[in-house]
Amino acid sequence: MLSQTYLFFKSMPFSEFHRALAKFSGCVLRNRKRIRLFTESVAFCVFTGGLGWLAYEVRETVLAIERCVQKDPILLNYKVPEYVFIDKAAFTELDEYQIIDSHSIIQPTNPPVFFLRKWNDFKHRKAWKLLEMINKCKNSKLAWAATQRLTTMVHLKDSDFQHLAQMSQAHTLVGLARSANANPKFFLPPRKINWTKDEILKKIRDLLIQLNTLNEHKCLSYFVAHAFEDKHHDYYHPEDIPSNFRNIQIDNDNILQLSLNALRHHCNNEKAVSDMVKLGGLQILMALYQYLKYDEEVAEEIGKLLSVASLNKNLIEDIFLTGWISVLFNWKTHQNFRIQSWANRTLLNMDDEDPINGNYSFGKQTVLLHPKNRCQKDTKIDIVLVHGLLGGVSFSWREKYLMKNEPLGLFDMSNKVESHNSLTTATKKIPGGEDMQEYLDSYKEVKAREWDMIGSNFEFVLNDIPERENAKGNGPYSLNGSNSTVRNTALNEGYSQCWPSDWLPNDVEGLRVIGVDYSTTLSEWLPSCPLKQKNHRTLEGRTDKLMKQLLAVGIGDRPIIFLAHSMGGLLVKNMLVAARNSKNPNERKLFEKTRSVFFFSTPHHGSPLATLNSAYRFFLWPSVEVDELRTDSPKLVQLHTDFLECLHENPIKIITFAESLPTEFTALKVPILCVPKNAADPSVGEVYELPLNHMSICKADSKLSFVYQKTLSVIKTVAAYSS
Repeated sequence: MLSQTYLFFKSMPFSEFHRALAKFSGCVLRNRKRIRLFTESVAFCVFTGGLGWLAYEVRETVLAIERCVQKDPILLNYKVPEYVFIDKAAFTELDEYQIIDSHSIIQPTNPPVFFLRKWNDFKHRKAWKLLEMINKCKNSKLAWAATQRLTTMVHLKDSDFQHLAQMSQAHTLVGLARSANANPKFFLPPRKINWTKDEILKKIRDLLIQLNTLNEHKCLSYFVAHAFEDKHHDYYHPEDIPSNFRNIQIDNDNILQLSLNALRHHCNNEKAVSDMVKLGGLQILMALYQYLKYDEEVAEEIGKLLSVASLNKNLIEDIFLTGWISVLFNWKTHQNFRIQSWANRTLLNMDDEDPINGNYSFGKQTVLLHPKNRCQKDTKIDIVLVHGLLGGVSFSWREKYLMKNEPLGLFDMSNKVESHNSLTTATKKIPGGEDMQEYLDSYKEVKAREWDMIGSNFEFVLNDIPERENAKGNGPYSLNGSNSTVRNTALNEGYSQCWPSDWLPNDVEGLRVIGVDYSTTLSEWLPSCPLKQKNHRTLEGRTDKLMKQLLAVGIGDRPIIFLAHSMGGLLVKNMLVAARNSKNPNERKLFEKTRSVFFFSTPHHGSPLATLNSAYRFFLWPSVEVDELRTDSPKLVQLHTDFLECLHENPIKIITFAESLPTEFTALKVPILCVPKNAADPSVGEVYELPLNHMSICKADSKLSFVYQKTLSVIKTVAAYSS
């Protein structure tokens, strides 16, 4: 066939072919206007016809949807159930894939709906695939990556988030709760428990009685007999109740809170908490929380109970099924720092897939302050905060003064005085709403412009600069004006509830901040509870318990820096001595990895408060510790001698901050220098005497504080040496 075609064109004269082609071209040129008009007519008809067809399909779609929507006002007021478990295949087949017209004829979707359906289907498949991977994957790194990817999917519909939440397993929701910027829509609210106060009280009373039957606790027996004396019970008679329990004022307003306190006091170990969960305690706690939702003390007590429960991996599913994960997620950003801490501790204990801290168990005395969310970067240095008597993580290490971040001497003082007088005399009108926000924004701009005018050619003397220091003291005492910290601190109006965890990680990478939060209230130190033996309240007893909990969270696996206030310094010294003398390699590494210790008014040689008469001593020091804190007591002398010997084996860098201002105690009505310089001086390392009292010496007032800058400089030196 090809050969015949070739012969035909070969036999055809070239001149005839050329004439035919020219004739065709001439015809096209003569009729080009007609051809163009025809083409434009066809295009216009196609375009207008397409628009008409699209408008018709949109109209039919709207009518079909309106016919499906219920317009009966009676049914519209019907309250829908809180949870609707949707079958994905069932609802997508009707709502996304097909449209039903008035004659019940299945019509194909139009092109825009078709492409939109394809895009949504792609997103859905991706989200559901990620969720399936997290639910079933045994590889923690892969599950962590999938969780991070799922949290970035912000374009899903509310129904998609609800469906994903309903399909999530316990460890999946825990991972989402501990991920940064997780969407709150991933967490369904807990089911409503509409119990009355009397119903809650009856259930919590029955729970206390059942728990005491399984494991008798004298304190619980006394409380039940005293709080529910009008009820029938087989406990002690009122005359058998000790006086410290009879003095508790119990009425209708506080009986729920006190019952919760008794429950938390009893469930101080995993065995008691497991019994509580088996008896339905988590549901009772949820009912109590919903009834007293805005009571922060109730939230804190529940957080402590959940934290102990989270140490038992078998109870995680129960915590999940009763809806507590969504509550813990909301508590992560609570304005109360203590509630935040307990929520973060509970979620972390349930998170086995955390790449860095997933294998650690945070007990009642340890809390991870930084990082609060999952973090894949390994930690280089551990910062451990140990507070003193009557202190705590949320109290001892907070910023000194609220909203006091502007360094003095840099702005026009006359303006400050005028502003202060105008506010105190209430002559200045304070704008509200949008006006207030506009006012604040303009104020920040003015401050920024003033800083630009000041420039950087000056030296800023740090706040709380030492009055005296020993021969080894070397600052830093000031910062150059070009240092970004000077400007940023002046323009920052935030407040830190724990400056070591909020500020240090921003200035030094690779820090993990651990807070030690042992109880030091007077009621805990006095021998009121038969289960609290006297030796558990001594320095040795507390040191042994603290060492075990620090080892359980990985302290000793990397370089350590201790920040210790008051008696916390004695605990650190005693722990380092015990670790150095231990034959257990895990305990000994706690001593070997310690690089620096900061002592904030630690009574190395005792305190004069311990020599006061018994009436004053009761308000200031627990009776169990009085003999140990006497000035130059044999126990303190021996402890300090052993500690100095440890420094020959491990040259730990010692930084001491001593107080020079007295502390006024409300109970005594007189100012007292709690730890004088001679008692705070360990005779080793750098010693700085600061113009601060015993309670404020561990509270940096800003990043321009000498306390903070000295701490930061030592940490940077340790980090550089470790790397």
